[in-house]
Amino acid sequence: MLRLKLKTALQASILFTFGFWLLFFFSEGGLFSFFLIIIFLYCLFGNVIYGVPVSLLSELFTKNLAVWRFPAAAFIHTFLASLTYFIMEGFAFYVLIASVLFFLVDEWRKWDREMPGGRRVALNTAGLLVTFLLPMGSFWMLQQADLEEKTHDLYLIPKGYTGQVRIVHEIENAPKPETEGKYDVVRVNDRGYAITSLPQSEGYIDDLYYYVDEKGKREAISESCISHGGSGGVQGDGYEYSYTYFSVGCEDMDDQGNGPGIEDILYEEGLINQTFD
Repeated sequence: MLRLKLKTALQASILFTFGFWLLFFFSEGGLFSFFLIIIFLYCLFGNVIYGVPVSLLSELFTKNLAVWRFPAAAFIHTFLASLTYFIMEGFAFYVLIASVLFFLVDEWRKWDREMPGGRRVALNTAGLLVTFLLPMGSFWMLQQADLEEKTHDLYLIPKGYTGQVRIVHEIENAPKPETEGKYDVVRVNDRGYAITSLPQSEGYIDDLYYYVDEKGKREAISESCISHGGSGGVQGDGYEYSYTYFSVGCEDMDDQGNGPGIEDILYEEGLINQTFD
């Protein structure tokens, strides 16, 4: 039986790689990529260390079932594959596809001697659809949620300031974070920086930017006047900090000041003992 399972693992890996080849062919127009070999080897390795043991386990638990053997076996394969979401989230969808292919190839090899008929076909088909489509649909919704995750930061910048703005994150003694609705408020000082105890926001940028005068009156800053930067980190003897940055100003940014460097900010806030030129 083990020899047949290993043969199933090989065939399922070939089918899995063939699917990627089709995607590669229709999207890139190429006939071959070394990446396909890597995909095949990874899939074969996964099918051998996961697919074969799970298939043997499925055989053990379902061998005495009659009508419900097929959907029960499908459930075992897909349920255990779905658990990989909690171990390696980014690859769970592909693991599930590989698991489905392994199961179908394995069942196809039995088809000639275990051909179900009539009512069993309907029950097995319904069980198959529920077992496969539910986890696939769940993964799709989880991926959509990840793609639609947005940042919600509200920046209050002194009126008239132009140049680069730096935000140093996860500072324990920073002022208590403020919120306005779903937005976290970040108050930038006239030197062009802020410190906050909040971690860096992740996702699609959906932030708000305002100029604030001495009386607290706000003026929305046009998105065209915001140049999104990125994130970075700095570390030294006994410290490590992360920061994000962006630029504000509707004129040529090359003619505007950049404000203090990240080490200067840390020094001014008493977070390090010296600055670096």
